[in-house]
Amino acid sequence: MKKLITILLVFYFSSLLGQQDILFTQFAYDKLGFNPAYAGVHDHISINAIYRNQWLGLDGSPSRFAASANFPAQDQNLGLGLHLDKSVISIFDKTTIKGSYSYGIPLENGNINVGLSTSFRQFKADWTDNRLLPPNGFSSDNSIEQNILTKRIFNVGFGLYYRTDKYFAGISIPRLNKAIIDFDDTQLDTLQATEARLVYLMAGGKFSLNESWELSPQALITIAEAAPLQFELSTTAILEKKYHVGLNYSSGGSVLNPIESLDLILGFQYDPQIFVGMSYDITLSELRQFSSGSLELILNYRLNSNKKADSIINPRYF
Repeated sequence: MKKLITILLVFYFSSLLGQQDILFTQFAYDKLGFNPAYAGVHDHISINAIYRNQWLGLDGSPSRFAASANFPAQDQNLGLGLHLDKSVISIFDKTTIKGSYSYGIPLENGNINVGLSTSFRQFKADWTDNRLLPPNGFSSDNSIEQNILTKRIFNVGFGLYYRTDKYFAGISIPRLNKAIIDFDDTQLDTLQATEARLVYLMAGGKFSLNESWELSPQALITIAEAAPLQFELSTTAILEKKYHVGLNYSSGGSVLNPIESLDLILGFQYDPQIFVGMSYDITLSELRQFSSGSLELILNYRLNSNKKADSIINPRYF
C-alpha cells in the first residue's frame, strides 16, 4: 500500500506536473508566490487572488487557487508578505501557507531586496473518494486502505529581487529543505517521494513605445533537479495604462512536443486600485486530445497606505 502511494505521488509531483507546482500563466501578477524578496517592493498594500483550472474537460484535472497580501513597512526598508496556495489533482491536494520577509537595500539605479520565507505545507490523499472504482472492488485487495492520509512539512526559502523603474530580475529557492513527502513515516521503503529543490529565475520590464502603448516582456525559468528546464515567456501590450493584451509561451509538453501551450492573456486596470484579468491556454501537447485548454482568472486590489488611491499613478507588477 505504501509503495503504491509513493508511486502515485512520484507520478503526481514529478511526471505529471514536472516541477511539483502548477504554474500560473499569469505568473507576472503573482511574484510573491515565487520569490519572498518581492514582499514590500511597493509603497502600498497589494491583495491578490488567482484561480487556475487546468486541462478543461479532463476528469480529475489539476486546479489551483492562490491568495496573497503584500505589505510595506512604514518608514523602513522592510516588507512582509502572506501567501496561501491550494492545488488539487484527482484525489490529491496540497495546501501551503507561507510568510515572507524582505529587506530592501537602495542602490544608485534601483533597489535590491533580500527575502526569507517560512512555509507550512499539507499533502492529502483521499482514498475514500467515490471516483475510485477498482475493477474488482476494494475488498479484493486488502493492501488498499480506504482512508484519508496526510503529511505535514515545514520549510524555509530564500530570494533576491532587483528592480528599477524599467526592469527587474530575481532568483529564488522557495524550499531549501528536500523534505520527504511520502506518507510512510517509518522510512522502511527503499523508494520514497521527496520534494525537488527548485530554483526560479525571473526577469522582465516595461518599456514605452509611444504616448499610448507600453510593452512588458517577462520570463520565468524553473530549474528542478533531474528534470528539464521549464520556460514561461510572456509579452503584454498595455494601452493607455488600462488595457492589457498578451501572449505567453509555456514549455514542458513532452519529448516529442516540447511546447505545452500558447496562451492568450487579457487584463483591465479598472482604476489605480483594481485590476482584473484572465487567460486561456491552448494546449499543444498530446493532452489536446482530451482537453479543451486551461482557464485562469485574477483579481488584484491595491490599497495606498496614505488613503489616497490616486497616488498610485502607474500600477506596476514588478
